[in-house]
Amino acid sequence: MMNRTRKSIAVASAVVLTAGLASQRSFAAEPPVTAIAFAPGGTAVVAVSQSGLHVFGWPDLKRKRSIKTAAANLHCVAFSPNGKLVAAGGGNPSEDGSVEVFSWPAGESVAMFADHADSVRSIAWSDNSKLAAASIDREIKLWNLENQENAALVYKGHSRSVNAICLLNDGKTLVSAGVDQSVRVWNLESAELTRSLSQHTKPIRALALRPATSGLPMVASASEDRSIRLWQPTIGRMVRYVRLDVEPLDIDWLKDGNRIVAACVDGRVRVVDADEVQVTQTLAAIEGWAYAIAAHPSDDSIAVGGRGGQLRRVRIASSEQTP
Repeated sequence: MMNRTRKSIAVASAVVLTAGLASQRSFAAEPPVTAIAFAPGGTAVVAVSQSGLHVFGWPDLKRKRSIKTAAANLHCVAFSPNGKLVAAGGGNPSEDGSVEVFSWPAGESVAMFADHADSVRSIAWSDNSKLAAASIDREIKLWNLENQENAALVYKGHSRSVNAICLLNDGKTLVSAGVDQSVRVWNLESAELTRSLSQHTKPIRALALRPATSGLPMVASASEDRSIRLWQPTIGRMVRYVRLDVEPLDIDWLKDGNRIVAACVDGRVRVVDADEVQVTQTLAAIEGWAYAIAAHPSDDSIAVGGRGGQLRRVRIASSEQTP
């Protein structure tokens, strides 16, 4: 195994959602950024929080506009595969949860799914007309844009909040994870639970599907136990894991499919070599907890959001440049 213990620190352009380049004193007054997604083509980034859905240019992070949403507390955002729709999920804790779908780039509301008993924490599109939503109510529901009143399928099995979901590229497999510390694998078409994997020792915060490569699909999970674990869900195998020095709150894969970026409670980003399972870079990002991270689809940079409405662009050194 290669020795890659040397770490680097880097920071780039930043913005506070409602106050532009505000001072740190204003951070606490603004709600945290809870989720980030890049728009098709990577020329804009969408960030959600308790203040709504906001669109920023990339890479300058200049605010373009805000889109009014029905839910006051948003936790997740995702674009449809064809990039013509964007969904945002959230709700009121212990009361209700919902997913609202907007046309892109017009930003007009085209669908609302509001039959969750608690806040929606994660969204994954199965195709351009169906999406899955995971909720604190312990259920995952598959929604169809053609029927906004009743879920097409309901996936039951988690004993506590479902915090994260992702869909494999086969279009048939759903992976979920949550507070019950388990990674669960489902048949998307039948809602049948096929595997339950329990190596994590604390709640799981996030999942991320590795960009398409040869071989079996791989999913990364990030947990409060400070580990990032790599899974081959179709065969129920944990491949390897890395232990961080702080808790990761969100993760994504870089476009090369070889490295994972993790937003952490100390406001920094850890870059993890997925093959060597070592942290190769530690990058300064924001002040306080970094709740959300997204890798740009084509350039070597990421968006990081978190406490006080902070949103930053951080450049990542290429794997060849990493000591």
